[in-house]
Amino acid sequence: MVGASRTGRAYISMVRAMGARVRVTDPFLSDADAVALGVESVPLEELLTRSRIVAVHAPVTERTHRMLGAAQLALMPDGAGLVNTARAWLVDEEALLAELASGRLDAAIDVFDAEPLPEDHPFRALPNVLLTPHRAAGSVEGRQRLGASAVGEVLRLLAGQRLLHTVTADALERLR
Repeated sequence: MVGASRTGRAYISMVRAMGARVRVTDPFLSDADAVALGVESVPLEELLTRSRIVAVHAPVTERTHRMLGAAQLALMPDGAGLVNTARAWLVDEEALLAELASGRLDAAIDVFDAEPLPEDHPFRALPNVLLTPHRAAGSVEGRQRLGASAVGEVLRLLAGQRLLHTVTADALERLR
C-alpha cells in the first residue's frame, strides 16, 4: 500500500479482513498508527520489491507526482500487480504501459492521464489489465452519502459538537 490516506485505511481494513499481510509506505504514518492498523511500515523500495500486489492511495502533492516511474516499477517482482484507484498523477503512465506490454506486471486501473480513456489507448488491448471507470462516488448512493455527511457536519457544527471530518492545518501541510 502506497499511502495510508482515509481511503487507504479503508482498503487496509478490507484486505486484512481477507487475510492479507499489509506493508505500507507513507511518510506521515507514525509507528503507533502502523501498529494500530496492523501493518508493517516500510520504505517505498522495500514495499515494491517485497509485495505481490501494490495498491496506490497517496495524495496529489509535488512529491508524489509520478512517484511510480520506470525505476520503481522495475523493482516489482515478475507477476506482481499494481492497483491504482487513486490518481493518475501518481504513476508514470508510459512506464506502466511498457511494463504491462511486456507481460511482466498486471494492473487494475481506474484513473488515467486522459479521461475518459481514449478508445484506441493501448491499455485497452492488453489482457493483463483491468480497466474500470473512476466512479465510486458517482453512484446515486455515493452522492447521497456525501450529501448526508456534509449535512451532518453542518448540524454538528451548529450544535457545538466535534466534527467528524475536520481538515486540520497539519492535513493541509501534507498536501503542499
